[in-house]
Amino acid sequence: WCQDENRHGDFLAAVLKAHPQLLNDWKARFWSRFFCLSVYVTMYLNDHQRQFFYETLGLNTTEFDMHVIHETNKTAARIFPEVLDTYNPKFKQHMDNMVAINEKLVAIDKNNAPDMVKKIQKLPHMASMTAELLTVFLMKPVDAGTVDLAPSQASMVF
Repeated sequence: WCQDENRHGDFLAAVLKAHPQLLNDWKARFWSRFFCLSVYVTMYLNDHQRQFFYETLGLNTTEFDMHVIHETNKTAARIFPEVLDTYNPKFKQHMDNMVAINEKLVAIDKNNAPDMVKKIQKLPHMASMTAELLTVFLMKPVDAGTVDLAPSQASMVF
């Protein structure tokens, strides 16, 4: 699956390099960080819910995920104008906080309370999750990106 993801990333990079105006404004910076955050959090939470799989392979889920996040972030930094600072120790702390919150949400889903009670029980945890997501999103990003076009050139340079 990694090779497929790399090919998708290469295709997206080619499309974006062909349209550098898509990479040079506040919206591009916003969406770059949003995309990275959504991918990293989804993977981190899902993998931590399935730690048994990684442990069976002899891997530490957290270490493996952080490695994958760092490598993915390096790849994203080749084209996106900015990326999350995944090497900031606060980044991992917030990711771990989200794992703990997600475990509480999963536990609520598994209890026998009526659905309305479960929804009410989840509210403070959902608020905490939102706060964690916003905190990571608003952390100082890393400036990145490259557009391999000279200002007066219309052709691509690879």
